[in-house]
Amino acid sequence: MVMALAAVWFAGCPQMAIVTGATAVAGAAADDRTLEQQAADLETKAGIEKALFEGNATLASQVNVDVYLGRVMLTGIVPDWEARRTALDVARQTAPYHPVFDDIEVATGGGITDSATNFAVNKELGVRLLSAEGLASQSFQHRVVNGTAFILGQAGTENQIQLARQVALQTPGVTNVVAHILLNP
Repeated sequence: MVMALAAVWFAGCPQMAIVTGATAVAGAAADDRTLEQQAADLETKAGIEKALFEGNATLASQVNVDVYLGRVMLTGIVPDWEARRTALDVARQTAPYHPVFDDIEVATGGGITDSATNFAVNKELGVRLLSAEGLASQSFQHRVVNGTAFILGQAGTENQIQLARQVALQTPGVTNVVAHILLNP
């Protein structure tokens, strides 16, 4: 946890680093994954993001990478099918033994207005998942792209999966939910 805080500290503004680092440490402590699994997921995510950036910085800025329990979720908006294939190939080559969910949208959108809207709806979804009684929301990672909420993670019961879907659908700006949620035995 100290390493996470130190890494954030060296990334930029000290005040922001303290808040971000404290949030990361608190989130890590509340996460259902072991610290080793969290570190492995972070390493996988960083490796894919680095490979995307080295191959095409524009593509890297268009594709979101989330990893939970070794499962990779790609979201975002790219301009054509070739860009989508490239991102998927990079993820599969960088993390060859990990399942990859290709939730990348091919569309002409993705401008600053779309990104700001997606960001705002995603933040609202995060708040709602966090405040929903009966959900271990730290066990979920989520992204919103053009009204679709993508949720990756694990739940203890089928009811928690349905509750996560319900919370997402009740979030203003979300019209569809794609859940990549494992049922934890």
